[in-house]
Order: sequence, then C-alpha cells, then structure tokens
Amino acid sequence: MSSKKKLQIALIGAGRIGSSHAEIIDRRLHNAELVAVADPAPGAAARLADHLECDRIITDPAEVWADPGIDAVVIASPARFHTPLAESAARAGKHVFCEKPMALSIAEAERVIQAVKDSGVHLQVGFNRRWDRAFAAGRDAVDKGQIGEVQLMRSLTRDPGPWGGDPAKVPQWTIFYETLIHDFDTLLWLNPGARPVEVFAQADALVRPDARASGHLDTAVVTIRFDNGALAVAEANFNALYGYDIRGEVFGNKGMVTMGDVQKSNLKLFGAQGISADTWRLDTQEFADAYTAQFQHFTDACLGIRPFSAPTGRDARAALAVALAAIESVKHNAPVAVERIAAL
Repeated sequence: MSSKKKLQIALIGAGRIGSSHAEIIDRRLHNAELVAVADPAPGAAARLADHLECDRIITDPAEVWADPGIDAVVIASPARFHTPLAESAARAGKHVFCEKPMALSIAEAERVIQAVKDSGVHLQVGFNRRWDRAFAAGRDAVDKGQIGEVQLMRSLTRDPGPWGGDPAKVPQWTIFYETLIHDFDTLLWLNPGARPVEVFAQADALVRPDARASGHLDTAVVTIRFDNGALAVAEANFNALYGYDIRGEVFGNKGMVTMGDVQKSNLKLFGAQGISADTWRLDTQEFADAYTAQFQHFTDACLGIRPFSAPTGRDARAALAVALAAIESVKHNAPVAVERIAAL
C-alpha cells in the first residue's frame, strides 16, 4: 500500500472509548481518514458522525466488510462482540485494530489469530500502556539490563470514583476480562522472554457489597509466578476517589523502575488547608498521547511505512490466559497453572 495514501478507517462501536478513538483518528493522524461510523444502537453512529463531520453512517457491519474502499476497522464495541467482528473483518481482508479483550476464551482467540494469518492482514490489540512514554521507558530500562534480573513486579488499575455503575449491568468477571487484562499484558510485556506459570487470585465486592450475592466483583488482587522466578502482583478497584490511578513497577537485583503517576503534573498548590495537586480523572486524558501513538503505529504499519511491532493476537491470547486462570482461581480459591488454561 502506498505511503502517500491515507488509510481509510471505519469505526465499529460509537460508545465512550470508540468516540475517543474516532476523534484521535480524525483530528490527530495526518495519514488516516475516518470514512464510516458503525453502531447498531439507534442514533449512536449518527451522533458521532455528525460531531466529526463523517458522511457515512452504518448499522450493519457487513456493509463495512463488503466495501473495498475501507482498508481497516477499529473495533470498540462491547467485549462480547470483539471476536466475531475481528474475525469477520480479517476474513474480509481488512486490517484490524481491536480493543481489549480480543476474545473471552482461548478458542475465540485462536479463531481471530487464524483469520488474520489466513488473510495476511495486520491485527493490533488496544493495550495502550505499551505506548505511554513512562511505561515504554520502563521496558527500555529492563531491556538494557538496568534493572538486572527481574524479581518483583507490580501493576495496578484503580478507576476513578465515585463509581456510579449498576452492578446488574456489569458482566460477570469484567474486572479480569476488561480491567486487569491491561495489567496482565503490562506485566508480561515488562518481563520479556518469561512465561507466567501459576496464578492465584482473590476478588470481592468491596465497593458495592450489597451486590456480592449476585456475583458482582469490583476489587481484585492477583499474584503471578513466572518461569524465570519473578513474582508479580496485579490489583484493581473500581472506586479510587482521588483519581485515575495507573502504576507499574519492576524490581530487580540491580535496581527498580516505576511508571505512572496519578498526579497530572509535578505542580503542587500550597495553601491554608495544606498541599493539594490535580489528579487524572479519565483514561482518555491521561493516555491521550499513548492512544495517539498506538493509532499512528497501526496506520503506519498498515500503509507499509514501518514494520508492525504492536501488541498482536498472540499477546492478547497470553494476557487472556492469565485472566482465565485468575477467574478459575477465584472460583476454586486455589492456585491455577496457566499452561492448563492456555491449552484449552
């Protein structure tokens, strides 16, 4: 594909994160063009398309697959639709950017991976922390040996509160499939060459204990043991009243690297009530540059400007295996071998 051509992209899913992705593509990428917005929800695609002055509104994704003028799709639908949409797009010869999780089972993940292989298209999965400058610098420090042998790791996701969600509308195991999946990918990525071998997880409804009986989970801690001896902890909570808190840490026999900061900047306000600082409240604010970088990479790779090196279907499968092992661990209150889950 010529590097002078703009990548023609269709968005599937006009919700919160899809709308943010669409704005980045439309307003921040010089060599991509948002040519269609698809969403089956009445009015959703039309509202976003009107906001971005995109002329084409689609309710049936099959229309996207059939259009030879569309080069790539960005899938930002609810998680349960990711696999069929990604598989169909790949089979139709479209490059695929898929939000996490790519799949909800190992069998589903294999279907997408095979479709991409058969069609020869690019597949990139939305693990945006890899594109954040601090996290990327942390990985670089690990690669250069500045940390030495990795021994301890930590990754956390605390969503900003107050949490106003309806537990009845949150699919079971969301905290593992959609929240901690970021942390699992981050930990695997920050420990290159190592394989997770065992997972032990505990989870509860501490934000909304009244929903515990229905199976709702809003707080979790997961311990991961790697084959190189490293131990990692991932944690998540839906209700950090002080802001959106994303952090990572790698400790080794030569040093330590930390990544992420809930504070927007190093500015502190000193006043009569003490010291205060502004904190991040939205992922689309804190990771605006990372989201842009991931889409620039996807666009450039699809246009043949640079080699493709982004999170792949295999990366998504690996993180999913840890998530599935964590779910099994919670069910049985026991450690679970990742290899057994990954082989399913």
